[in-house]
Amino acid sequence: MKSSILKSLCTLLIRLTLALAVAAIVLAGACILMEGSLEDIMTAFFLGPLEDEYAIAEILREMVPLIFTGVAVSLMVRCGQFNMFVEGAFFGGAFLAGVLAPMLGEHFLVTPIISILSAAVAMGAVGYIPAKMKSSLGVNEFVSSLMLNYIVYWVVMYLIHGVAADPDYPNATLYLEDLMRLPLLQEDIELSSNLIIALLAALGCGVFLFKTKWGYALRMTGDNPTFAVYSGIKAKKYVASSQVIGSALAGMGGASFLLGNYYRFQWASLPNYGFDGFVIASIAGNNPYAVPPAALFLGYLRVGALQVSRLGDIPNEVIYVIQAIIIILFGAQFILSRRRKEGGKHA
Repeated sequence: MKSSILKSLCTLLIRLTLALAVAAIVLAGACILMEGSLEDIMTAFFLGPLEDEYAIAEILREMVPLIFTGVAVSLMVRCGQFNMFVEGAFFGGAFLAGVLAPMLGEHFLVTPIISILSAAVAMGAVGYIPAKMKSSLGVNEFVSSLMLNYIVYWVVMYLIHGVAADPDYPNATLYLEDLMRLPLLQEDIELSSNLIIALLAALGCGVFLFKTKWGYALRMTGDNPTFAVYSGIKAKKYVASSQVIGSALAGMGGASFLLGNYYRFQWASLPNYGFDGFVIASIAGNNPYAVPPAALFLGYLRVGALQVSRLGDIPNEVIYVIQAIIIILFGAQFILSRRRKEGGKHA
């Protein structure tokens, strides 16, 4: 057990070091192209996020959605499912929390907890649609879940412009009073307790995946569906359940993020946190325990990119170039490892 944990930590450290090297190379290239000061840009990028408590708090705030979506993606990928509804579930969960909390009224902890759990259940139910289509009809979950994102988005846009809109504030839900929101851990820097919920979600998902019979069956279904079926595991059941649980986690993440960081729902577009979850899962090797460090790392890079953009030399969008390269590197590694496994089975 200790050797397995040590191996996982070493793998995570190698992945983070590689991702850091990618960031440095991309920044250096952008600096050369835009004729910026390499020393100033590198200093702002790597040291800027640590310059004061507000920058550190911003890193911790960035971690919350990344942890939820990273854990959701990790859970589904471990079952061999590439479900893209994490994005729509996060968005829909945030909207539902923004609508439900004012309806429940000002009740300390009760209102946000009920809102978060309701969002999780609702998004888990919606996430069952592509799961059922995959398990019963063989429809590719990647395509169906990707389309479902936009269905959820346009339904929310319709509601927020009409039924669920604040009559005094266009294109937004009703205002969230303090008792409708999650309490703050530190008021001066506005650090929300949703960080604790995210960390508990990652821990709980890790325990579920590696310490329970259900989690074992889920992992076996992803590693070798044929062997799982011959072992008596109902593969279709776990294919569906992994996507439902992942969607519920993403919905919980969206609700927690909104109730911890905003006073009303007024998002005009998909926030891309669901797609970021694939970056986090890639870095973490689809291990829920490794998701928080990976989220901390990406949050650090994002705040560093923001610091660099303030210099005016390099746009903040450079972080998306870094993310894309990370996905290509670690995604290719994952695909190659899967092919090696499959080759070994057929040999």
